[in-house]
Amino acid sequence: MPRLCHPQYAAFVLIMMGFLFQSPSLPTLILFPILTLGYLHLARQEEAEAKAQFWSAYLQYASKTPAFFPRVISGGPAGT
Repeated sequence: MPRLCHPQYAAFVLIMMGFLFQSPSLPTLILFPILTLGYLHLARQEEAEAKAQFWSAYLQYASKTPAFFPRVISGGPAGT
């Protein structure tokens, strides 16, 4: 099932990946997977809360919205 859009978390993971490529040190190698999994867990937790609070509206939104990266090409204007 598609999930809430989390572009902030996706951007954070991309920034961490940039740090990993820029200065591949032991701390960045250790922290990257830990932080990535932590943000993935946080996103799933937020999705569960939204689903519990806004059941039908959430399901309608989630059916049209990708989880972490917005669609570049769509079939129509935003919101349709």
